[in-house]
Amino acid sequence: MTDSGSPLRIDRGELFSPQVEDYLESQAALRRDVEDVEPQPLIWRVLFSSWFYLAVASGLGALVACVVLEPSFNDREMAVEEVLGALQGEDVFHPIQLLMFPTVTAFAGLFVGAAEGLMCRNLGRAAWCGLVGGAIGFVAGCVLELPAGMIYNLLTTLAGEAAFPHLDAEITRLVLAMQAEGRGNREIAEAVADIQVRLEMTGFPLLLQMIGRSLAWAIVGIAAGIGQGIALKQRKVIVNGLVGGLLGGLAGGLLFDPLAMFLRNDVNDAWLSRSVGFTVIGVLVGLFIGLVETWTKTAWLLMRKGPLAGKQFVIYRETTVLGSSPRAEIYLFKDDAIEPRHALIRNRGGRFEIEDLDTPDGTYVNGSPVHRQFLHNGDQIVLGRTVLEFSLRETD
Repeated sequence: MTDSGSPLRIDRGELFSPQVEDYLESQAALRRDVEDVEPQPLIWRVLFSSWFYLAVASGLGALVACVVLEPSFNDREMAVEEVLGALQGEDVFHPIQLLMFPTVTAFAGLFVGAAEGLMCRNLGRAAWCGLVGGAIGFVAGCVLELPAGMIYNLLTTLAGEAAFPHLDAEITRLVLAMQAEGRGNREIAEAVADIQVRLEMTGFPLLLQMIGRSLAWAIVGIAAGIGQGIALKQRKVIVNGLVGGLLGGLAGGLLFDPLAMFLRNDVNDAWLSRSVGFTVIGVLVGLFIGLVETWTKTAWLLMRKGPLAGKQFVIYRETTVLGSSPRAEIYLFKDDAIEPRHALIRNRGGRFEIEDLDTPDGTYVNGSPVHRQFLHNGDQIVLGRTVLEFSLRETD
């Protein structure tokens, strides 16, 4: 329609004029059609899944903690010292026992914190998040060890009383008999310790002990999960880590005693069962952190073409920067057509808008250049030679 309200008429000559043809050609030249991209093989989709690499990272962290802790653990000797102290009216304290929880959560937190940065080839982010994750894991592990220890000690004491109701009386008779024979305190302590380390629970008492250990690890598992979110200052990531760490610790703690019974290689030294148990707890903490992230994500980008094809980038922030700078929230490297700050994605009340930051090469959505445009589920975003697919979870 013209300004006067009459229809705008274009005759055949004007429609096929050189000016129209030039305009259509220039517009076609601006398009950047998305090539058909083959689906990533299953192995790559698994490797780039957060639940997988966080499980591996957390498990490795717990295993490293075992390597650090085990030289200071000698189960039989520690039991002998405790009995010897009791015979002499002294309380024996083993500092390594207090360091167990925070050391495991520190290394698990360090590895979990560094994992995302390493997967994205962002070494600076990996170092920072790993450092904060390790520090938070240790400090929070020390703090949470108190309630965890109280719950564990209460339930294991009840389990011991239910499983071996006459144990104290039997040990007392043994001690008195050996003292009457003139045996020394060291020899008596070794005999009592040998009895204690050989005890194995079954039935309801074992279940009670498993529940106690599970609840204790659920509490301290939180410490391993929250560090990355604190480093990134992202409340959603903190919550995901908290819930994932709690669920992973709960599941891992529940498996610890059955694994210990199956793997215990020597009544005097439980290093194998303890190492496997801690590693399984670490794996499950990382696994559940990744699963909680998957269950709760609202919007994310899947790299369809690029150096990390198959990797998902969950959008947490109100404003997310895409660019070739390591400081960008979504770091797109190995593409010289992408600017350090190439585009922004803004969360506008649950609708996500992409904006090109006046870049020479431009930003394309479904093949068309855009300056600012709302995104829809399935939109293909092209920056340089990198193709990202936007996904949005529908909410009721």
